[in-house]
Amino acid sequence: MKSRMKTLAVCAAMALAGSQPACAQLGDILKKAKQGIEAVDKVVGQFTGQEAAEGREVPVASGGTMINPLASVMDVELVGAYGRSTSENYGTVYLVFKIKMLANKASVGLGGAVDNVKSMAVDQDGNQYLTGTDGQFRKPLTEGVAVRVALDDADAHYRDVPRSVRQMQIIKVGAFIDQQAKGMITFKNVPVVWDAEPQ
Repeated sequence: MKSRMKTLAVCAAMALAGSQPACAQLGDILKKAKQGIEAVDKVVGQFTGQEAAEGREVPVASGGTMINPLASVMDVELVGAYGRSTSENYGTVYLVFKIKMLANKASVGLGGAVDNVKSMAVDQDGNQYLTGTDGQFRKPLTEGVAVRVALDDADAHYRDVPRSVRQMQIIKVGAFIDQQAKGMITFKNVPVVWDAEPQ
């Protein structure tokens, strides 16, 4: 009986000693998995609206990044920046978005100035381009549905842009929903597609 008890005690001690490293290994694996998931989130840009509203830059599918201070009220996706030739060497650039209103609002004013900050674009050489007005262009939207919005009103275009410009370092677009929801949506490193129709 004593030998059985000793054998049982030795087996129990070995089982407990063997499970401790396994638990430690499992903990290490879980920590590494968490770090991997966090790294993927940073690269892919799968942020919630709240994180984007905190001033985080999120990647844009058409190229570049975006900071949306109104992310809690509306989702914005930049379809692209498109150039239209007005002469042999110059043209205008306009933007196309997909916007989904998250709040119970029916429209948004885009372009122009918000709180005395003008909509503008800056190319890769540091040249600044303004739109033709400080006014906003009211676009109808529907809550919960992504709507394609082209900011192609003549005065909403960035003017006198050389056709050699292939990328804008920064584009700032005013967005005004109401007095509580307004701000400048910022896009960085946005490619410009010349003389092509938005897809």
